[in-house]
Amino acid sequence: MNQYEGMFLFDPTFGSSIENCETEVNRLMERADGEILFIGKWDERRLAYRINGRKRGVYMLVYFNAPPDKIAGMQRDAQISEDLLRLMVVRADGVSRDMMERQCAARGAERGPEEEAASQPSPDQAVAKTEGSGEAMAVARAAAPAAIAAAAPEATSTETTEPGPAESSENPA
Repeated sequence: MNQYEGMFLFDPTFGSSIENCETEVNRLMERADGEILFIGKWDERRLAYRINGRKRGVYMLVYFNAPPDKIAGMQRDAQISEDLLRLMVVRADGVSRDMMERQCAARGAERGPEEEAASQPSPDQAVAKTEGSGEAMAVARAAAPAAIAAAAPEATSTETTEPGPAESSENPA
């Protein structure tokens, strides 16, 4: 069995009760023969684009052990669920219980949305914090997508063009 980190995105009406979210996660884990190591509400956020007609979603961060061959089945079950909008699962080998708790707490599990928005670091601050401290990695993960998008160069075309009649080196006589 491998250790995984799962980010569950729930419908906000369903996710308003943490017990509902935990029940749904437990149902998915039972079907996947998984064992939950840590579960916590991450945040309720406005989504970048609508998912199933929803503008907001509730994120739950879950660390669990499961057989590798059961992950695809769990993702299939998540797609069928009407209350679960999205699921992302990545391997999390070497993550300790303390790191799991810090990851969830760093994202504002105990804070309200207003306090979370006020304490959100800019992408530059997050990158600067990660250079000196391993504990600030959770802050960098939160701001990394924005920092990556800001630093990404514009896409350039690799097409070659043939010289047109005005660019031709031959002069008509």
